[in-house]
Amino acid sequence: MVYERTIKQTTHITLGIITILVILSGLGIAYYQIITFITMGIMDKTLAFKIHTFIFPIFLIILVVHSLMPKIIGSMKNSA
Repeated sequence: MVYERTIKQTTHITLGIITILVILSGLGIAYYQIITFITMGIMDKTLAFKIHTFIFPIFLIILVVHSLMPKIIGSMKNSA
């Protein structure tokens, strides 16, 4: 179905973007001098910590949805 592909693509793309942000913000906490230099002062240690704290629960939710995607799609197919 078209909806199945759209749901999969949206989940995959969102998970990829959030993963990159979690990694960058985590590195911004641990190696803040390097990340501050790379981002030209936009992301300092405090901002990296705030971003990481905010995004990590969202990352976990999307990761669980991504992991359970075959089961979710299968139940949608069975109910239709």
